[in-house]
Amino acid sequence: MFLVVLISCSQEPSNLKVATIFGDNMVLQQEQMLPIWGTASPNTEISVQINNTTVSTKTNASGQWKLTLPKQHLGPPTKLIISTKDTLIEYSNILIGEVWLASGQSNMHLDMSRTLHGKENAQKANNPLIRIYNMKPTYPTGKGGIHTKEELKALNTNQYFHTKGWVSATPKSIEYFSAIAYYFAEKLQNELKVPIGIIHNAVPGSPTESWIAHSILKQDTELSKLVNTPWKENEKNGVGKVLLDIAKKQVSLSKDSLQKHPWMPAFCYENGIFPIKEFAMKGIIWYQGESNAGNPVLHEKLLQKMVTSWRNDWKQKELPFYYVQLTSREDRPTWPAFRDSQRRLLDIIPNTGMVVITDVGDRQDTHAKRKKPVGERLALLALGKTYHKTQVYESPLFNKIERKDNELLISFKGATKGLKTSDNKDIRGFEIGRDSTFVKVDATISGEKIKIKVPSVFKDTLVVRYAWKSYTKANLVNSIGLPVSTFSTELTGF
Repeated sequence: MFLVVLISCSQEPSNLKVATIFGDNMVLQQEQMLPIWGTASPNTEISVQINNTTVSTKTNASGQWKLTLPKQHLGPPTKLIISTKDTLIEYSNILIGEVWLASGQSNMHLDMSRTLHGKENAQKANNPLIRIYNMKPTYPTGKGGIHTKEELKALNTNQYFHTKGWVSATPKSIEYFSAIAYYFAEKLQNELKVPIGIIHNAVPGSPTESWIAHSILKQDTELSKLVNTPWKENEKNGVGKVLLDIAKKQVSLSKDSLQKHPWMPAFCYENGIFPIKEFAMKGIIWYQGESNAGNPVLHEKLLQKMVTSWRNDWKQKELPFYYVQLTSREDRPTWPAFRDSQRRLLDIIPNTGMVVITDVGDRQDTHAKRKKPVGERLALLALGKTYHKTQVYESPLFNKIERKDNELLISFKGATKGLKTSDNKDIRGFEIGRDSTFVKVDATISGEKIKIKVPSVFKDTLVVRYAWKSYTKANLVNSIGLPVSTFSTELTGF
């Protein structure tokens, strides 16, 4: 528990408070300027000390204060001391290292105890160099249940997340922590040999628009409809009916026409991002999309707005943003097109990366239980793109098709060396066709490319696609087993 010392003073009390993201056991980002902020009485002088550096400021007329500490370097545990004329707050056991945010919806939220081998792996988690900050949703957003009147009131006052603060990775603290976030942090720590801090605030079922500020949504003519219309009527704006029906049921006891819900536009931003924005960090990992999969076009605009606005919040124009492509599940007919849309977004949003996980899906369960590969692939992406520790770190992504007579040669971007099949069988997953008629075609590996022969029936426009199934058995991978992404492309004049 952090130390608070009240110093005797005859003047008015300073009422010093520090933002809740700061605390004992935290990790502060190395080699970045460090914003620190909080509140106190107006015109109060605030001093903040770390190691041998002290920086001071004064609160404004509203009692808010913020200052920036100089860059800190790796070293032994240290203290952060914030003081006024009558109060001293001391945070101890602070490490300098690498800080990441893990956010999204239920698959990012899924804790170790509910994943394959998660409980056993949690028992091995005893690493004081991994620190977690778990912003846990107070009220569930699953399909069952109705929020009580007390819960509904708390939602309206933005009392949604609760946290135990920064804690070290132990079997007890990790068992009910995001499996993906933990496996990501564990691999980074093992490879980088530095302290890792991971902030988690995923909300089950949350759509992308819930993670974007009202002011940002209102700037766009199309997106402004999401906030100008009562959120429970947003089905007409492209939001899924199933999602809205669940939310309506959960708030059915409320008579308040302005009743809030975690899935409404901007709610997760206001509760989960605004309170921590500017806390210095290296990057963000994101697993979300299931709640927006019915409208890939709208999601493309939403994700671009979200990433840009978050980067503005953190004052880092190229803050790394690495996301998970949707996995495989039957009875999800929109998922192939959504996965392809996620792939294409890599060329639209700069300094992003995507991990492909179609090979670890579940036929019947959106929450596939194999989460270790997901977290480790995100870590591998960070190790390659951010830390430059490895050269092979991403899935092959469609690049272009060359054609000659009745033969196609498909090339890829990313790690394409050593193309093979995951099960040492013939390649599965390639189809060609037009309109709604597609046929499977044989494909062979030719160096770093794929060769396909086109049946003579396709003489004009045709579409080539790969892994275009809700639950796909496509088996093409690169040298380290990362699967090739779903894609679709159209050829004319063939």
